[in-house]
Amino acid sequence: MGPKMSAFESVILIVVEFVCGAASGLAFGRWADGQSFGRGINSLIGGIGGLLLTWIAENIPGVGRYLGYFENAADATMQGVGGLTPAILVGVGVAGLLGGVILTALAAFLLRNRTLQ
Repeated sequence: MGPKMSAFESVILIVVEFVCGAASGLAFGRWADGQSFGRGINSLIGGIGGLLLTWIAENIPGVGRYLGYFENAADATMQGVGGLTPAILVGVGVAGLLGGVILTALAAFLLRNRTLQ
């Protein structure tokens, strides 16, 4: 979340990150049924992954502006009427989706394979 966002806008972005991550964690569990932890755990791991990847991506130069940093003129202009631009919402959603599936897959690979040995 960018430094100039209101608390309400920040909460909306966090919810989008978590929900998109949870959805992708759930989808991964359905796709890779043998690696699933169950719907609730997959969703929780995915939601956490969505938050983590978005937090990491915010600190990458050139990517942060799509996740809440207002670095270009269009976003600075939109900030006056509300900082949640479509680019920011889509960027946060995509990062949440990717983070959710990555963390769920990583957890399944590490934890499921460890218990099989």
